[in-house]
Amino acid sequence: MTLGQRIKEEREKRQWTQDYLAETLNVSRQAISKWEVGSAYPDIDRLVQISNLFDITLDSLIKGDDSLKKSIVITKNAKAQTNVWEFMRSTGWMMVIAIIYLITKMIIAVFS
Repeated sequence: MTLGQRIKEEREKRQWTQDYLAETLNVSRQAISKWEVGSAYPDIDRLVQISNLFDITLDSLIKGDDSLKKSIVITKNAKAQTNVWEFMRSTGWMMVIAIIYLITKMIIAVFS
């Protein structure tokens, strides 16, 4: 069973409409529809919300949907690439770059 089928099954079990679920998750009804047919996937934060809302484990929500697992890895890698500055700040690289910049400026000032 795919993630979309699982979301639809859980939603219908509760007799919720796509509109109701969308409003509860603060997304569009079209997003819910895309998730259910498998043309898009919710992000990891939204998956946690969905599992809490349905009162099921995240594991049981996504288990068996290999394409989702690949999507999560791709999304995680994309987020890692966009957080370069945050990584640099958290690991002290910004301080190293600032020190190199200051030393370079001092050397230029001395030799000019």
